[in-house]
Amino acid sequence: MAAEPVVLLRRPVTQVPGASVALLPELIGLVYEGLNETIPWFGLAERLRHALAARNVTVTLHHSDDRPSDVQVMSVEPHDDTDWLLAERIYRERFTHIELLDPESVLPGDILVFGPRDVEPDCADFMRSFEVASCLRTCFAEPGGMRCWVDVVRGHKAPEQGFSSSDVELIRNLLSHLFRALGLYARLQRQEAERSIYEGCLDHLVLGCLLLDGEGRLLCVNRAARAIIGKHPGIELSHGRMQLQDRATQRALDAAIASAIAARAWEGAAYRGELVRLQAQDGVLLGMLAAPAPLLDYYQGRHVPSVIIYLSELTENQAMQPVPRGFPAELIAQLLDLTRQEARLSALLACGQTISEAAGEMGIAVTAARNYSKNIYAKLGIKGQTDLVRILCKSFALLR
Repeated sequence: MAAEPVVLLRRPVTQVPGASVALLPELIGLVYEGLNETIPWFGLAERLRHALAARNVTVTLHHSDDRPSDVQVMSVEPHDDTDWLLAERIYRERFTHIELLDPESVLPGDILVFGPRDVEPDCADFMRSFEVASCLRTCFAEPGGMRCWVDVVRGHKAPEQGFSSSDVELIRNLLSHLFRALGLYARLQRQEAERSIYEGCLDHLVLGCLLLDGEGRLLCVNRAARAIIGKHPGIELSHGRMQLQDRATQRALDAAIASAIAARAWEGAAYRGELVRLQAQDGVLLGMLAAPAPLLDYYQGRHVPSVIIYLSELTENQAMQPVPRGFPAELIAQLLDLTRQEARLSALLACGQTISEAAGEMGIAVTAARNYSKNIYAKLGIKGQTDLVRILCKSFALLR
């Protein structure tokens, strides 16, 4: 839990009776709603800009020395053509030696108020060139180490150029909620990163996954599934569902989905799902498995993940190739301690080619290819092509 915020006022604030009590609940709501926004906390930045009569309110999610600009969510006045990214770049190049302007010097919970009169002359001229009259800055953090900043900039046209005690009190009352919300945001981002990693693994294995809710409607579809569906006529994603042109197969799939939804309620029941086969219009055989999604504590309802459909091409050549030819031979050579030519031959043999076909594609004599194959089998301690296919199938996930 964050400590009580420390207010470091570099400029005196005007005493205004009656802090913005009525506005606080709305802002607190925007703090937590910001977790679900496409641009996190943009709604909060917008509302703060209006409430505090500011030219600019920026939520900085990440400061980095190796980036030309920070990761920022910014709300500015309509028709404001100020290049705020340029302003940031200039101050980082010329003025971060001033402790007051270094975001890293603001500890989580601090509130800083300052203006041109609080900095050295060159910096003051810089602030005035961007018509900056007064700034308020605060910092909040989460246990994992992520730190964020809120900057409120007022211009000379503001009714009150400085910040009042009620303005500071409003920010102070928001800070505890910003701390909590950032912890939730960091956890969600970590989970999203894990999901992307696992989805990438499934895509690499050419395994399509479709996640459905309790009404059988699509929640998400991985890239592999979209690629498979996009290639074959007679199957498409439409109106939030998987649609099959073959009516008999559609009925079988719908029944399998309904069974998976029903089975999900049998907590602890051993139900692996139902298999459905589809002969696509291009002749390719597709296999589908509709299985119940795991039950999650404290997360139930009609629109939670309820069914997983695994989708795979069974007779397509691409799906049968454990090592696509696009993989550099160096990867196979490095993993199995083979020469480049031996690695190329291994990939071709694992894809089902004969020695003669592989030799022709490599542009070498059949006798040379046979010698390479003997070297491969001897190095790997295997008997023949079947064992080689087995090894490369097991190595597929590593050859990316």
